[in-house]
Amino acid sequence: MNGHKSQRQQRSSLPFYAYSSFNKRGGKTHPRVARTRNRILSMWEEMASYSIIAEELDISISTIVECISRAKRLKDPRADRPFRHRNIQIAEKRRREIRRLLDDGYRPQEIAKRLGVSKRLVLIRLKEVGSSTVGQTR
Repeated sequence: MNGHKSQRQQRSSLPFYAYSSFNKRGGKTHPRVARTRNRILSMWEEMASYSIIAEELDISISTIVECISRAKRLKDPRADRPFRHRNIQIAEKRRREIRRLLDDGYRPQEIAKRLGVSKRLVLIRLKEVGSSTVGQTR
């Protein structure tokens, strides 16, 4: 009876090599591996760090590094990040979001609440947008 129980437990949690596409006929990627890769790349594109991704998905950092380098080799656009300080990248992304929400007709207070920033920051960014559009029309 103990042997039967252990066989059932083995079936429910496969060993790591069972997910490898190299061990299967046709070499197709396991759906769980594909989902994990997509989640890693989506989080990476959203400027998440290795440690945040590892904690969120409960995987090792080396797996994340390997996944991102593989995506770069395959020319996946989600893997490309300009080499700049992370805080600058986040600020630029926030600027783009503020512009997009402004174009969609949101008020500064609504934009601030939606993005989780202060209304003053939104107003400063809107002033930047206003001065840049004035410079372009002249």
